[in-house]
Amino acid sequence: MKTAVEAGVAQYAQLASVLRHQIAQGEIPAGSRLPTVAELAEAHGVARITARQAYGVLAREGLVHSARGRGTFVADAPTQRGAGLDAHLRAAINDPAAAELRIDLIEQQRRQPLPADLLGPFKPCASYDMVKKRHIHQGEPFCLIEMHVDSSVRALFPRGAEKRHKIAWLINQHAPGRLHEVQQTLSVAPADLPLSRALDCPFGTPVLQMTRRVLDRQGQVVLAGRFWYRGDRFVMDQSIPFDVWLHHPGMVIPDYHRGP
Repeated sequence: MKTAVEAGVAQYAQLASVLRHQIAQGEIPAGSRLPTVAELAEAHGVARITARQAYGVLAREGLVHSARGRGTFVADAPTQRGAGLDAHLRAAINDPAAAELRIDLIEQQRRQPLPADLLGPFKPCASYDMVKKRHIHQGEPFCLIEMHVDSSVRALFPRGAEKRHKIAWLINQHAPGRLHEVQQTLSVAPADLPLSRALDCPFGTPVLQMTRRVLDRQGQVVLAGRFWYRGDRFVMDQSIPFDVWLHHPGMVIPDYHRGP
């Protein structure tokens, strides 16, 4: 299958991504013996060194292991994305007040218009401050964020506060009652080169993309942003009463219109 891996940057990472996906989907079951390096290289039309490097990536991730004289095997219990995340990382992802994370500010711009795709059909504020940052837990980045916050609200923050706290928490502290409704959309895509560098993950590995906007009671967008999470360092914990889910589908599907 020479089309499975295209020539280009980090070819071994692309091949590792193909195998990782097959393992995650159960196409290659736990405990299965994988092709030899020569067989893998021939099947995908790549050099043997590329196949060997791809196996090396998966071995470092704990997805495969090699036994001298026997071959390379899928681990008996491959890491399940999200399931093994410790409580502190889960809190860093899900809790607006989480403090056990490091925040690296990458870029800031003041008094910009909100991008049209983040505004949607809602009312804009006069201007927004853009903050681009990374969230890091125990030395490993897990999220890249491009956040747009109402400039008049951000002016209330203490200097440098964004380096210590999440922006939603800061708004709630300094403009209490302003935030009313959260809307977000999640999707999954492979990491491109900028994302793989920012999140320190292999090229082509799954990355969760989230678009979020937070509205006030007047339908004005106070806060909106784009989030990119490493697929192996993300889990979202939610609990929605079934009655709400059944009778108010707009809670989980924005702009949902029940048929006649």
